[in-house]
Amino acid sequence: MAKHKSLPYRPALDGLRGVAVAAVVVFHLNKSALPGGWLGVDLFFVLSGFLITSLLLTEHNRWGRISLGGFWASRARRLLPSLVLMLLAVLTASAFLAEHGRRPAIGGDVLAAFFYVANWRFLLGDEQYFATIAMPSPVRHTWSLSIEEQFYFVFPLLLAALLVVVRRRVQLAVVLGVLATASALWMSVKYVPGVDPSRVYYGTDTRIFELLIGAAAGALLGAHEFAERTRWRVDGMIERLAWPAIALFVSSFFLVDENSPFVFRGGLALLCLIAVVPIVAASARTRNSFQRLLGWEPLRGLGLISYSLYLWHWPVIVFLNAEIVANPWARALAQVTLSLGLAYATWRFVEQPIRRGGFRALVPGRPATSRAVTIATVPLLLAGPFLVRLTPAPAATVRNVDLAVGTYVPLEERAVVTLIGNSIPESLKTGFDAAEYPDIEAKEVTSIGCDPFVSNRWRDGAVQPPSSECRGWKDGGWVRALGEQRPALTLFFVPQTTTGDWGDAGRKIEFGTPAYDRWLAGELTTLHRRVTSAKGGRFVVMNLACHRQTDFGFDPTIKNVNDDRRVQHVNRVVAVWAKQAGVPVIDQYKALCTGGYHGSVNGVPLYKDTLHFTPESARIMWSWLVPQLQTALQSRG
Repeated sequence: MAKHKSLPYRPALDGLRGVAVAAVVVFHLNKSALPGGWLGVDLFFVLSGFLITSLLLTEHNRWGRISLGGFWASRARRLLPSLVLMLLAVLTASAFLAEHGRRPAIGGDVLAAFFYVANWRFLLGDEQYFATIAMPSPVRHTWSLSIEEQFYFVFPLLLAALLVVVRRRVQLAVVLGVLATASALWMSVKYVPGVDPSRVYYGTDTRIFELLIGAAAGALLGAHEFAERTRWRVDGMIERLAWPAIALFVSSFFLVDENSPFVFRGGLALLCLIAVVPIVAASARTRNSFQRLLGWEPLRGLGLISYSLYLWHWPVIVFLNAEIVANPWARALAQVTLSLGLAYATWRFVEQPIRRGGFRALVPGRPATSRAVTIATVPLLLAGPFLVRLTPAPAATVRNVDLAVGTYVPLEERAVVTLIGNSIPESLKTGFDAAEYPDIEAKEVTSIGCDPFVSNRWRDGAVQPPSSECRGWKDGGWVRALGEQRPALTLFFVPQTTTGDWGDAGRKIEFGTPAYDRWLAGELTTLHRRVTSAKGGRFVVMNLACHRQTDFGFDPTIKNVNDDRRVQHVNRVVAVWAKQAGVPVIDQYKALCTGGYHGSVNGVPLYKDTLHFTPESARIMWSWLVPQLQTALQSRG
């Protein structure tokens, strides 16, 4: 039976892992401080592809075959225990700290992470990786682990099949390179500039090239006979190239961000090719100056716990947020300290014992107890998401509002009602039941994170330009879509971003000033005129509701959205304008926020992430909203 033999230990490889995980952690702590820190994951991908291929080829050279079962078992021992521990901790924390309406989604995310399909769940469920305003999943970071595990499952099968027909390692490297090229090209095809890049970011099909680039390098340079034949005569050249290569890669952490089309149209592939050079230099047999740098003890130590640190840092950031520690520096220090502590403890008491002695090593001298703990963990994890969903929210923390439902009498003629705005009206639309309101046909013209105003937001001392997708929507995309729908009524949702500063013609319009009030009234007038020109029917405005978004420290605008004084100021400006313009206002603030913020409506969670309606609350909102829309339709003229 073929046995797995570990590759020789190279401290410099742990140093590379330390660089990668440090970049990711800093990015998640403060995106603006290291806008390209997410590229640390790409370094992990290339390194994993390189090492796994080298390991499998070494085994094949020694035994003439690859033990698939042995490989998968070794991966499970290496990866699963720490993952399960983190997921159980997330479920426990969610039962106490997560919004009640958010818990079902978190439970589903945990199950997807356990089965290593989290990337596809987030992709299909619209969990935007680079979003900063809505509450992120506490296991969103497991998307990369899912891609790696999918690779670990399929790649050994592919490699075993290729080794039957391909004898030369150069040919094997070429085949893997072709597959990598196909995936990279597919990423460039699927990427749409200006649109949220989560599709190409999360997709296994669009990210697998990074692991395959590492695999191709491993096939060419990590093969046993290649190393023996060359005795790494290229060591000197590789060492000289490694310095500028690592400098280029690290500089990308500071210079690259997700909004650059170059990144997803060849840039990532180029960076992964560059990453091969320091990886090869770090794994060379003869010790060089580059290895001595990466073998620096603190960096190597960070690399040793990199897997556990990657697992723990993101849930810690999500749960230990600005609601708990307001000062950003104190919060970052607490997040880093707790993440490092949990990572070290997991590495010391879970990873290392299992690596040396298997699962029985978790409870020394008590194999029966160890087996029982191991066996009980899986059903506990599988049941956990459902238990968390059923866990009642503390009565003291969730206030309920009873929404009065108006009398519904079907109209004589069927009317199209179009909702305009960002993702909030989109979430409301999901609760519309056409069978319950046969006289209403609800449609939407929405754009996530966007608004139909002419002006743009002011942030960090300058006008914040919208994405190209949002710009196209603002500049006329929504008007064209509305014109095609020809609704009898257009319901505009005032965006939460009106609680902050805006920019017009390069100048700042400060919130709360007379200039701001004139600006908002002017935007509403322009919007009203554009709706009328598009034959959008009766124009109706939905004012702002109060929110209590969890502040993770990612987006300073959250403080504005949570500021009830700002919300009321916006609503006053809207009310004054609407009275002068003869436009009806639907007052959701009065309905939902009298007496303060309420986390539930008619006994069900109001928001799934403190911002967007849950499907259940959306249905209740429609029962309150439809009679008011009917009144507006009957009074048009």
